[in-house]
Amino acid sequence: MSVRGPISTVIFDYGGVFSASPFAKLAEAERAAGLAADTIVNLLGYGLNMPEPEAGQPYVNKWHLLETGEIDFTEYSQWVDARASEMFGREVSLGEVFGASGGSMTIYWPMVHEAKRLKAEGYRIAICSNNIAVYREAWHSQIPIDIFEVVIDSSEVGVRKPDPAIYRLTCDRLGIEPEHAVFLDDHPPNIRGAIEVGLRGVLVGDDVLSAIDELRGILTEG
Repeated sequence: MSVRGPISTVIFDYGGVFSASPFAKLAEAERAAGLAADTIVNLLGYGLNMPEPEAGQPYVNKWHLLETGEIDFTEYSQWVDARASEMFGREVSLGEVFGASGGSMTIYWPMVHEAKRLKAEGYRIAICSNNIAVYREAWHSQIPIDIFEVVIDSSEVGVRKPDPAIYRLTCDRLGIEPEHAVFLDDHPPNIRGAIEVGLRGVLVGDDVLSAIDELRGILTEG
């Protein structure tokens, strides 16, 4: 296959697309600790139980502020400690939480190989990820980051998915219009945000091979 049709670019999320979703790891930690589903997710402010602000409005969730680089990890840790005291009656350190969740994420090598294949066949590839500054070096080292033409990290650019601005920024850095790209993510609101600005979307679930097949179908259709 070679590039043909209007879609010239594939933009990938990182977590849940190239690596196992952190939500799965946290769910394991919750089960191991005998906690109700989403307890730790809510403690950390990951967003499943906290509404997104309207586009252009300030973030109030400390996890979101960490992802946009507006606070540092120390301030975030203090916020989690305070929430833990309210929720559990005791402090719960981030080391305790992340240790229980099993450490580093599994890499989805079929998706990594697909990105390499697309690049070799002439497609432009990029990453658009909500992430935190202290984790940047780690996730960059887990995949061949140098194959991506553009890497947009929310903690560097100050905006996070599903704000339309981050998708537009990614396309601007690539010098393309949104309709010339397809976006892969594991979080439905992020796919909806991408589609709203004109990108095609592929939702990545537990079976990454199905997502790869869907992506190939879109590229074949043009």
